[in-house]
Amino acid sequence: MGSHNHTYASRVFCFILATLPFFASAETCQPELHGNLAIDADNVVFEKNNDMFRIDATGNLFYDIHRISLSDVQRASLTEYNQIIRNDLPFIGRTLTEELHTSWLALDGVISAELGEKSVLRGEIGKFHQYLQDRVNTSLYSPESLPVLNHQALTLVVREVEASIPQLIATVASQGLMDIALLSEGKSNKMQFISQKMATLQDKLADEVKLQRNRTLIARQAVCDRFEQWQMQEAEIASLIPALSDWKTVTIR
Repeated sequence: MGSHNHTYASRVFCFILATLPFFASAETCQPELHGNLAIDADNVVFEKNNDMFRIDATGNLFYDIHRISLSDVQRASLTEYNQIIRNDLPFIGRTLTEELHTSWLALDGVISAELGEKSVLRGEIGKFHQYLQDRVNTSLYSPESLPVLNHQALTLVVREVEASIPQLIATVASQGLMDIALLSEGKSNKMQFISQKMATLQDKLADEVKLQRNRTLIARQAVCDRFEQWQMQEAEIASLIPALSDWKTVTIR
């Protein structure tokens, strides 16, 4: 039973990570975020270390309220950057939140089918998902539901997930076992039922992991491709405009 219990917990937690395409995308890219971005009408607003820059749709650059004098080449690069961010930021926010939700539904479906709709484990994992979804949404959308990228908030979510690993595994193991124990009531051989149910559940979760990883691969790669384009465009801006020599919102490792 102990071995089944540990394997079951590990498989479920691995699936939880599989539902987080941004965090579990090492096979595609590992983005490291450095600054905050927001879209305000046709403007892109960048904030880092309490410095605020704004780029309008025609490539004009403002530091706070002060307009910075630029050449045509510099303005052209900023115009392209403005267009890239205004296209990509909504896409990234929408993609990450939708992929998280879709993968969660798959996980919830397995737990519900195997342990019942009133499963305690289903409720506990559901609470974790809702908390995580809210935290991710806060990182990717403003209170007015406008696309943003709050790098500190998103980084904090990743750290919270990493710190919650022991508690999640303990919850999955204990609550899952309790659910199966309740289902075993009235069975002629409870221990055999529990053992077989554990094995069936972990196999179905393992199969779902594969399906979800394959399903999200294209979306994760699409996000990585956009981050790589940001990195290249920001490197060009940094080389063209001395005042922005450290301009960087993302580094792909």
